[in-house]
Amino acid sequence: MTEHIVAVFNSETAADAAARDLEQAGIPASAIRRYSAAPNDSSRERYADSSTSNGGGFWAWLLGEEPSTQTTSSLYRDENFYEQRAQTGGTVLSVRVDDDSRIHQAVGILETHHPIEIEENTEETGAMSAAAAPAEGVNRGSDATSRGSSASEEVIPLAEENIEIGKRTIDRGTTRVRRYVVERPVEREVTLRGERVTIEHRRPLDTSAAGHAFEERTVEVRETEEVPVVEKSARVVEEVAIRKEATERTETVRDKVRREEVEVTEKDGRTSSASAHPAGSS
Repeated sequence: MTEHIVAVFNSETAADAAARDLEQAGIPASAIRRYSAAPNDSSRERYADSSTSNGGGFWAWLLGEEPSTQTTSSLYRDENFYEQRAQTGGTVLSVRVDDDSRIHQAVGILETHHPIEIEENTEETGAMSAAAAPAEGVNRGSDATSRGSSASEEVIPLAEENIEIGKRTIDRGTTRVRRYVVERPVEREVTLRGERVTIEHRRPLDTSAAGHAFEERTVEVRETEEVPVVEKSARVVEEVAIRKEATERTETVRDKVRREEVEVTEKDGRTSSASAHPAGSS
């Protein structure tokens, strides 16, 4: 008896971590297959190179549904469901477990990485029983869908965008304050004193000559004069203060968010619509 487990994860990182833990637990890498719609995913190349492919197609190879002479399997979810999950950023991880003692271990490992969907399928010779049940304790998110009891159920996920307003600081320019020197002419009047020698020649006298008459004599008289002397001194007469002040303002941000809706047309021609729940609603 072979247990086939298919899990859908929200990201490639979670799926890769689950695959590593499965390999460390002893499940061979050849029994683990994964697929995502990311450009760097090489799942289809691995399918093309796989010697086990016998014409059942890529999804038959990925989901373990390749026909054989002994088993014929059919998972509860069809390939369209998994393709939709992959196109919206999910990753499909397929595991085949042939050892009954490892089945619960494999499911437990997958559940620790929080898949949004888990499906188990048991293959038996000549007969096949399928059970599709959500993983216990799994955080499914807004587009997770509970399985019904009818194999004809078609699931259409409805998505809705949420808007979050953040803030960032931008440069509004620089205010520059430069101190420089200018000159202006000034005038002041100052009174200056000076001395000048004047000589009066041959004032008439009639007196007797002194004892040193007829001796050469030189008299020197020094003249003085005041000149302006300029001194400068600096003093602070005013100051310029530079400061920044914090301001606040309230701005209304307007944008648009998208939401998917469905229109249902009944067989009698009547139509009705449904949409994803608005964010924050129960």
